[in-house]
Amino acid sequence: MLAVATGLAGFLLGAWLGPARTSSAPGDVNRVLSGNPEPTSGAYVVVAIDNHFHDIHPEDHNVIHADQPFVVKNEGRNLHNFTVIGTNISVDLRPGQELDWSRIGDHLGPATWVVICKYHAYLGMIGTFTVVR
Repeated sequence: MLAVATGLAGFLLGAWLGPARTSSAPGDVNRVLSGNPEPTSGAYVVVAIDNHFHDIHPEDHNVIHADQPFVVKNEGRNLHNFTVIGTNISVDLRPGQELDWSRIGDHLGPATWVVICKYHAYLGMIGTFTVVR
């Protein structure tokens, strides 16, 4: 099932982002643009609800600094999952549960990352964000 969801996520995002993990080095098409309004301190919170990840829509080009806390909350009624494509990170979140990292940079390096809910990717439960130093 994960292979199907992963394949679907790659297919859906391929036209938008290219490779699932790309460098954030200067000159890269996915580089962080100056003047990005994302906060550089405090927790970056993602909410999983109704087969959707709020706050990490692919079209929003979200930027998270490596030293920021990162939280994924399941505020819905369904079991959800937070899988980072290209890593071994895959965490199930029951309703009311959350994933809480004190520093996202301890888990993910500087790059643009694609995430899916392995149970609901076929419904479009896909997100992206870029981690920067």
